[in-house]
Amino acid sequence: MSRHDSRHDSRRGGLMDGRLRAVLFVAVVIGAFIEVSTPHRRYGPLVDVFALAAVGVVGAAAVLGSESAATPARLAPEPQPSPTVPVCRYVTGPAVPQSQPPRPRPFLRERPTDLSVPRFGDGSRAQGYPWLLPERTVQNGIAADEATVGAFSIRAASVIGPGHRCGEPAEPRQDSYRIGRSRDSRYAIVAVADGLSSAAWSDAGATTASSQAVTLLREQIGTVGFGGLDVKELYGRIAESIAAHATGRGVDTSHMATVLITAVLAEPDANGIAKAWVAWLGDSSAWTLDPHIAGWRFAAGEAKDRAAAVVSNEVAGRLPDTPQLARDHYVTLAPGAALALVTDGIGDAWADPAGNVNEYFANAWRSPVPATRFTADVGFDAPQCLDDRTAVVLWNGGRA
Repeated sequence: MSRHDSRHDSRRGGLMDGRLRAVLFVAVVIGAFIEVSTPHRRYGPLVDVFALAAVGVVGAAAVLGSESAATPARLAPEPQPSPTVPVCRYVTGPAVPQSQPPRPRPFLRERPTDLSVPRFGDGSRAQGYPWLLPERTVQNGIAADEATVGAFSIRAASVIGPGHRCGEPAEPRQDSYRIGRSRDSRYAIVAVADGLSSAAWSDAGATTASSQAVTLLREQIGTVGFGGLDVKELYGRIAESIAAHATGRGVDTSHMATVLITAVLAEPDANGIAKAWVAWLGDSSAWTLDPHIAGWRFAAGEAKDRAAAVVSNEVAGRLPDTPQLARDHYVTLAPGAALALVTDGIGDAWADPAGNVNEYFANAWRSPVPATRFTADVGFDAPQCLDDRTAVVLWNGGRA
């Protein structure tokens, strides 16, 4: 029987008990009236008193019984506790809502847009992914320098590209640079290397190439002078150093393949004009910025054929395999002009006529900027610019 049916039966039983008591009350009243109205021979008043008392007692009992019988019918019965729940519970307060389980995080979660770096167009999706680490110990993902050599202000930065740092496992920064000077600070020396992505140890090859280049150029300046710099000898000896490094690691020389561009800047003459010797092997490049001309202009390096349907990244020469293909060239810098040595992570963006990257960097680097600002610029965000990027810029301050 349900809880509703029990309550209905309780109300019906109480109602029947009340009606029965009312009928009895009426019968007793009628009997008492007959008894009182009938004359008695003896004890008449006493009989009348007892009859009226009986009527009062029966009437009160009938009324009280009807009330008590009707009361349970009007009150809803208290619900019975479930047998699985304890009757007594200690309640400390309102129940605390249970927090929802955390949603599973994606393997690569995009970071907020980095407002410290310049962004071109929609940027690249890889720029927003977290930076991961390679499996082996490698050079830092970011390197930067600021220096003054004679009349030259130097800024340098190298940043691992978005495409190399977001995969699992991440790749090392395959670019490397070195800056130096002659003992008398009359010459500034720069080397920028870009390891080939297809070579497993190209980061080691690039580091060896840039380091050895500055060391050997300092030696050449000391022995044969600025006018006697020899590109064949220089790149030949650098190739020997990389090959020796590969032998020490027990790997083939092709695993340490890298391209390289180097420069030596002589102190400005009486008119403030500086002369720079630039040598290269591969697709890293040198650019000049004239204070009176808008934009960076290609000055030296292996130019890519941008008229083709697909721009190829294949290089004609590399170290340590083909040092004999290295070439050299002289560049002049007017007072206030700048010379930049860059890897193709920047050079390709500057050479693209469809974008405004070159214009931005021409305005941003019109004069020397703090190294922190320079590094943020090198870490720029642009569509399809995923390679490592390195830039070393020297501004000709002329003579005081």
